[in-house]
Amino acid sequence: MPLSRRAVILTAFATIFAVPLSAETPLRGPVILTISGNVTNPSRGAVGDSDKFFLYNDVEFNEAAQFDYAALQGIGMTTIKADFPMGGDVHEYQGPLLADVLAAAGATGNTVTVMALDGFQVDLDLAEAVANGAVIALKQDGTPFSLGDYGPTHLVFPRAERADLAEMNDDTWIYSIYYIHVE
Repeated sequence: MPLSRRAVILTAFATIFAVPLSAETPLRGPVILTISGNVTNPSRGAVGDSDKFFLYNDVEFNEAAQFDYAALQGIGMTTIKADFPMGGDVHEYQGPLLADVLAAAGATGNTVTVMALDGFQVDLDLAEAVANGAVIALKQDGTPFSLGDYGPTHLVFPRAERADLAEMNDDTWIYSIYYIHVE
């Protein structure tokens, strides 16, 4: 029995406006961020033969939390101002706080390893990154990041808003993030 036009429209609106709030919520789009390590809300199993990108970068885990763009937006967007690169123009960055993303994954620990698509990685003291207002930015000046730009995600700090961060160098401002490991 075919659905009425009204039922189809209502179903479409429910799908479009549903807001994922945790790593356990079913994803609607491609996974853009995976978090492993000390996670209590995993949404996928171990790295397998089909995980070519993880295997290429020697990433291994038994379980992890995955997020698509909508899931990250659903965690809650924060807007900060920062100059990137240091001393450059000030831009507005939008995305969830690192602390909130890790909370959605149920991730706890002292250290986070943040990895970019090109394999570059940085180890950060988690308490310091959170205290410095770390944001997993999805947008710059209202425009979503794209691959080949700084996307899909970019770790930024509110350097233009906080005097204590004015001299913070760009070493931890990793972009093209796709993977975080928490210990």
